[in-house]
Amino acid sequence: MAWLRPAGLVIVAGTVLAGALGAVGTARVTSAAASAYLASSAPVVAPPTHADHIAPILYANCVPCHRPGQSAPFSLLSYDDARRRGQTIADVTARRYMPPWHAARAAGFVELRDERRLGDADIALIKAWVAADMPPGDLARAPKPPSYPVGWQLGIPDLILSLPAPIAVPAEGRDLYRNVTLRVDLPIDRAITAIDYQPTARSVVHHALFFVEPADVVVTDADIVPGLGRVLLQGRGRSAGARLGVADDAWGGLGGWVPGVTPRFFPDGIAQPMPKHSNIVMQLHLHPSGREEREDGKLALYFAQTPPQKSLTGVQVPPAFGFAIGLDIPPGETRYLLRDTFALPVDVEAYGARGHAHHLAREMKMVATLPDGTTRGLLWIQNWDFSWQDSYYFKAPLRLPKGTRLDVEIVYDNSTDNPRNPSTPPVRVRWGRESEDEMGSLTLLVTAPSAEDGRTLREAQAQHFREQLARRLRRQRG
Repeated sequence: MAWLRPAGLVIVAGTVLAGALGAVGTARVTSAAASAYLASSAPVVAPPTHADHIAPILYANCVPCHRPGQSAPFSLLSYDDARRRGQTIADVTARRYMPPWHAARAAGFVELRDERRLGDADIALIKAWVAADMPPGDLARAPKPPSYPVGWQLGIPDLILSLPAPIAVPAEGRDLYRNVTLRVDLPIDRAITAIDYQPTARSVVHHALFFVEPADVVVTDADIVPGLGRVLLQGRGRSAGARLGVADDAWGGLGGWVPGVTPRFFPDGIAQPMPKHSNIVMQLHLHPSGREEREDGKLALYFAQTPPQKSLTGVQVPPAFGFAIGLDIPPGETRYLLRDTFALPVDVEAYGARGHAHHLAREMKMVATLPDGTTRGLLWIQNWDFSWQDSYYFKAPLRLPKGTRLDVEIVYDNSTDNPRNPSTPPVRVRWGRESEDEMGSLTLLVTAPSAEDGRTLREAQAQHFREQLARRLRRQRG
């Protein structure tokens, strides 16, 4: 079938397949294949093929997850794989549901690296390929599929930790929370440059949070946040600030695993500290899937090979995922707004941001207001989807001086208009750990100039949490 390209449009059988290509000068073209195809000046061209056009797009944007042993439900490594799912690929890319990337582009917001966003030209090329009945092209000339280390997406870990025993998850019933101590107890300090988790029963793992705890500390399943109860009992002071878990570092000290997260190494020279004689506490949130399953996942740690220049920490707003805010979302409420503000007590360099909430959240935003009054947007997720949570790193570090105000807004929709609402009809929802409960926060990933500044930052976050909690308790006493 001949493909005609008058006035920059791709037409087959009289149907315009990609009118957006006429304005390709303003479209974001993410693949050389799409660029080359559009650059052709021939009046009649062959349809796009898998070998020459589609494979490069899939290999660059899809197969990191769509390959055996990874989180995606099917592979896209071969032509047969892609042809079998061709219409689905065209549909989900046209809706920008895939590749999953929820951070919005907006004026005044920082640029993000490793952006998984197809250009208009790539999407049109996929649509045209499917419309042409997905021709293979010369597969012998197709680029070779990318090679990946076996087992772990980031390569062979420096340390792999296993659960002490598999955790049985019943077919039905309430969600389970298990604080599992993974013994490490190294005799020297180490610095972690990446962390990854491989669950064995993905359908039941809601999320996992990773904490560093002294080897002599006993943590039980009753701890909502490992270490948090001890902090509240200790009260004010440097030791308390240094021990606060969720309000200390991003997602509980070392990070977390949630559906859709992409493991990444921190930028060169940046790491998270793991003091000697420490263990890892992994908090698993497990929810029944309708059949009995057993979770027996493994945790991978990657250590810095040279002393890091800076230690990464997290500024979580509100702290503890909004535990002390007092979320109380009435049924039918379409725009329930959570707000919190935190002033940086020291200079920092910001490297990225990430958010967390459950199914009622629809939108979340973090904005920095500098002491001179200028603002910088840090992260804006306009269509929150619990199934696709990720970390977003800035193209370049952003310096935020002491006194910068971090403003966070999270919007929740507890109405029937929210297709992800787990309750029909909607019910009142408060803060809680269960899937049908809610929580929410945004975390800014930063480094401080010195260890002393880092302690000051942690102390300020701990104090912010205590003040929030005190206000909530006063409201409850009325």
